[in-house]
This record gives sequence, structure tokens and C-alpha cells, in this order.
Amino acid sequence: MQRGYVVGSFCGVAVVAAVCGLLTWVFGAKNVQHTTIAPLPGERSVKVDGHPVVEDIILKARIEGWYHPLPWLGRDIRDVSCPAHLQAVVGATGTCTARADGEQVSIPVRVIKVEGDPAKPRVTWKFER
Repeated sequence: MQRGYVVGSFCGVAVVAAVCGLLTWVFGAKNVQHTTIAPLPGERSVKVDGHPVVEDIILKARIEGWYHPLPWLGRDIRDVSCPAHLQAVVGATGTCTARADGEQVSIPVRVIKVEGDPAKPRVTWKFER
């Protein structure tokens, strides 16, 4: 009887650990973002050096939403600020900042892929935790 309890407890702990690991993997992958740059009709698109950009407000919103999805993944951040737009050019980088536990945290962002219509590209970018 005790052996069955021990085996059952061990299996239960293993299942919980596997589920937590899977959640961490799923949410950890969410630091890769996909943004399609499509200006609204009649609006001027923002460009830097002739290239469309992922606007700073989009960077800020996505980082705020995905930086700390689980307590053991990332830090609990506040007051995210991205001082510049991110060019839609592979390899383009920038740095956003935030506050965590009373100190300033730097959050590097980087474009890893650009595809589609050059006027309305789909930009894949990543932020670091």
C-alpha cells in the first residue's frame, strides 16, 4: 500500500513538473513578436532612413504584455519606455527600458526577419529578458 502511494506521488510530481516545463517553454517563446506594418489609409507611415518601422508604442505594449507571463520567467516590470522606433531591417536593434524592483532594466530588441510587401512588411522581432 505504501509503495503504491510513493509511486503515485512521484508520478504526480513528475506530471506537474512536465506541465510547468511546457508552460515555461510556450510562454518563453513569446519574446518573439510578429508585427505587420500597415499604415491606415490616409495616414503617413513612419519611416527612419527610408525604411518602415515598428513604432515605439507597439514595442512597449508587446514587452509589457509578454515580459513577465509566469512568475519564474522574466521579472515583474513597470514603466516600459522605448525611446526610438525599430527599423524594419534585419539586424536592426534598439533598447527599451523598464523599472523592476526599484531599479532600471535594459531590454534589448532586435529585428530577426522581414518579409512580404516592402511598403507593408511583416517584421519578426525579439526582445531579451
